[in-house]
Amino acid sequence: MALNVVVAGLPKAVQHAQDPDEGLWLTDEQRARVLGAAPDVRLEHLPVSQLNAGRGPERAPHAIMVETSGSKPSLDVEQGILTRSGLDVLLGPELRLLQSMSAGAEHLVGVVPDGVAFANASGVSAPAIAETVIAGLLADAKMLRERWRHQAAREWVELPARELSGTVLVVLGTGNIGASTARIARVLGIRTIGVNRTGQPVDGFDETTTTEHLHDALARADHFVIAAPLTPATRGLVDATALAAMKPGGWVANVARGAIHDADALAAALHDGHLRGALIDCHVTEPLPADDPLWAAPGATVLPHDSHASQLLGDRQVDLFVDNLSRLSQGRPLRNLVDLSRGY
Repeated sequence: MALNVVVAGLPKAVQHAQDPDEGLWLTDEQRARVLGAAPDVRLEHLPVSQLNAGRGPERAPHAIMVETSGSKPSLDVEQGILTRSGLDVLLGPELRLLQSMSAGAEHLVGVVPDGVAFANASGVSAPAIAETVIAGLLADAKMLRERWRHQAAREWVELPARELSGTVLVVLGTGNIGASTARIARVLGIRTIGVNRTGQPVDGFDETTTTEHLHDALARADHFVIAAPLTPATRGLVDATALAAMKPGGWVANVARGAIHDADALAAALHDGHLRGALIDCHVTEPLPADDPLWAAPGATVLPHDSHASQLLGDRQVDLFVDNLSRLSQGRPLRNLVDLSRGY
């Protein structure tokens, strides 16, 4: 039996696209891998303008891999995005698998039809994001911001840089991104504490605890990384009280969703010196408005939600999709299935 497949939309931060405005990015080699995932795969790699205009594929798809705004029309301005109306064109009765090119799932709650398996891209971006977090940690400890400023002024100034060995890193969210970050941190001699819903131990962490004990963990933290999915339980979880629980001079990174932390409280903690620095990759409003206080907050590094940028991103997206197509054709369990009632 033929397996009709559609790919549409540009994965955020993929680096080698033939036509990014149309979301066309598959290379010939990647196309060949998709076509070889199962017997008689029929692939259509479609421009988003066609689908967004209501013109469907030649064949009703059984499986789709998409980058879509889903229920968030505010994302429709992003390059190469499949809008909700374009996605609806693909949601026919033959559809069995919807593979998202994003790890977050909140924009597809209530959108994926009953009976359609929904898988996300969790893990695809984890190595790149973990490297970005560790780069921020090292830049802070080695005072690179100050060094670059002195270099620009041609000033010879010795600085009191620090080692990371013996410090404590707390990570909210022990999934692929959090665990990847923790594993690298441990190589640097950092003690790692993972915080998740159940407190269940996770490989890569020296210890784990529950979200109910987040403040207790933060009291021990020199560094704090937010890497959890956005759910009703995590929305606003990192508020002013949580930030105040950290040791004075702490450093914070958010590489998950902006709504998890209180942006005003974070900026205030940087301005008053309670926090030494922060690396914030995600924001409630994107692009971040020019008048947002975070831009000028002492020690803040603002990223445009691209901590996952990598020349390897496209291949990893295809790897996951090809594996799931093979599993789908053979009736085996799929990878990265999301429980939309929980949001991850």
